Amino acid sequence: MNLEPLRRLQSKYSAALVAAAAFLLASCGGGGASSSPTGVGNLQLLPGTGSIYAGVPYTFNIAGGRAPYLVTSSEPTLVELNFTTSSNQFTFVARNPGVVDVGLDPDEVPRRTVSIQVRDSNGASISNEYSVLQNFFTGYSTFYSSTCATAGTGPAPEACSGTDTIVSFFPISQGTLYGNREFQLDRVRGDYSFVPEPPGDTPQLVNQMRIRTDHTGRANARLRVAINAPTQIASYRLTDVATGVTTNFLFMIVQQAPIGVITVLPGGAVTFTGPNAGTCGFGSSDQFVFDGTPPYTITPPANVQVSPISLTANGSRFTITVGQGFPVTACPNGSVIIQDAQGRIASVTVSSVPGTTSIPITVSPLPLPALTCTVNTTQAAVVGGNGPLQVVSNHPRVFATISGNVLSVLRAANGDGATIYPTTASLAITDGTTLAATAITVTVPANCP
Repeated sequence: MNLEPLRRLQSKYSAALVAAAAFLLASCGGGGASSSPTGVGNLQLLPGTGSIYAGVPYTFNIAGGRAPYLVTSSEPTLVELNFTTSSNQFTFVARNPGVVDVGLDPDEVPRRTVSIQVRDSNGASISNEYSVLQNFFTGYSTFYSSTCATAGTGPAPEACSGTDTIVSFFPISQGTLYGNREFQLDRVRGDYSFVPEPPGDTPQLVNQMRIRTDHTGRANARLRVAINAPTQIASYRLTDVATGVTTNFLFMIVQQAPIGVITVLPGGAVTFTGPNAGTCGFGSSDQFVFDGTPPYTITPPANVQVSPISLTANGSRFTITVGQGFPVTACPNGSVIIQDAQGRIASVTVSSVPGTTSIPITVSPLPLPALTCTVNTTQAAVVGGNGPLQVVSNHPRVFATISGNVLSVLRAANGDGATIYPTTASLAITDGTTLAATAITVTVPANCP
């Protein structure tokens, strides 16, 4: 059989198939697969929403659409985006917003809403909103707890004179609390000091102190304001030891009397009465101090002694003493002031007064010796009475004076002429209230020509 015609027909058919295949490949753009612009998915920016902490790198993904992509931001100074990319990812770091959204709750993290837009080469675009949150490492939360007196129904002041205040810190970064992290506190300005814990640490008052957060991320520090500190705005610095990041804080110190009182028993007024009208009162009195905050400092007035001048424990005793020897015109008196560690004050009034019993005035020796025109003077001692003494003579030619405790008597030695005078002179000695108990007489000549 002749098969040649059949072979020629088969060859023509194979050539036709090859040509058809080549045509189909050419119509599809060559020997590789290709995608049509109309076959891509919808343009997406992922994540579609969320919060962005300032200072932290964030990576976003572009899905769908056709590269290249134009990426922009509604707040270019806050989120600096203005570029074209063919990649499906881009990364940026937002800055801390200084201007934040209005209407935020005071307890919310300050934030600013920003729109990020992506536009592809086909003209499709998408815009998503994100919140850029402030992100300062040393925290958003600071709380003050004090024992200050409140004004009406308002909150207590952050700190006040003579008391302690507890400051609680919650250091946060990227929305995360950090446990077991060390921070340093430095006093910048103000009449206060930091108090180390525990109470036995020395010194008890410092200007710099380190604290560590607990497992909940909270750290506490104690401030002690000076007694009688005036109202002022004080400041301190909080530093994260690991990074050196610092934050400055301000707080108000209010001058006010501390809450509570000091009790002194028996207290009240202490009066020492002299044994007579010519002597100031003297003696001692024991006093006991309760309440308040030790130690106590005791300050006496002039010419009054206290012992001891400081007390270290509640219920301790001190003694008030007034000595002898003060003139009745300057008997000691005043207030003993007791002050505790927080500025509370109590007082005990101390008075030294003369007695009411008169002091007899006596002269010695008695009787006084007789005087002559030649031996015309004599002296005697005078004791008793209250204060300066005076003497009066009833004889016109007999003169008497008192200097200190000495009585001097003088009979004029001449000048009587022919006049005859009494031969007895009487002397009256007085302190202005009391007369001498015994009559004082002296015999004198009737005439000294």
